[in-house]
Amino acid sequence: MGMRETFTHKGESWMRIAADPIDRWCVGVDLGQSSDPTAIAVVHHRVEPLEDEWITKRATVPNRYHILRQKTDEWFEVPHLERLALGTSYPAIVQHVAAMLGRAPVRGADVVIDQTGVGAPVGDLFENAGLEPVRVVIAAGFEPVRHGHHKWSVPKTELISNLDALLHTGMLKIAAELHQAPVLAEELKDFRRHVSDAGRNTYGARVGAHDDLVLSLALALLVAAAWPRHRR
Repeated sequence: MGMRETFTHKGESWMRIAADPIDRWCVGVDLGQSSDPTAIAVVHHRVEPLEDEWITKRATVPNRYHILRQKTDEWFEVPHLERLALGTSYPAIVQHVAAMLGRAPVRGADVVIDQTGVGAPVGDLFENAGLEPVRVVIAAGFEPVRHGHHKWSVPKTELISNLDALLHTGMLKIAAELHQAPVLAEELKDFRRHVSDAGRNTYGARVGAHDDLVLSLALALLVAAAWPRHRR
């Protein structure tokens, strides 16, 4: 939340809320098992406040402030996608991610890993390497649940609906020249939404199809886009 300033104009109370610029990097790692490769997605999140452009929201309750909120341009760029070779050991995966985070511009990025199938010991390898990842288990439910420092259970619906929303608004930009961009596009086509008898959405890849690039990107976007809402 940006700087707030209160003032009076024509006898009315106003609050001006400036936007904060954001320039951050997030790395999502979908850890593979025996039949699935490990996928890594890098997201660059940018927010640029627009000078002298404001949204007005007038108070509907007496003695409350009218609000002026600064407009922004916001987007999520995907400059890097990769799949590691099938059978790459978990220590080698950790070393590979650590090497990525040792180079600009990704140095110091937030890292989020999916430890659903591989278990806590693999997450511990990242911790021991000093990467301090957000450790996610994809589970049933409707809201993320915190289980301790940097440990969460997150519904797949939360992950994929956030990615889907950013795609449809045009805020998510994937470089077409990326070697894995066509593979990601095919995974997105294969990723189906199903509506249960109770009217709730569920998501899953078509039988026999991979979803590792989709999930690695969704994990990075969870931290970059959706996570501040839950942390508050």
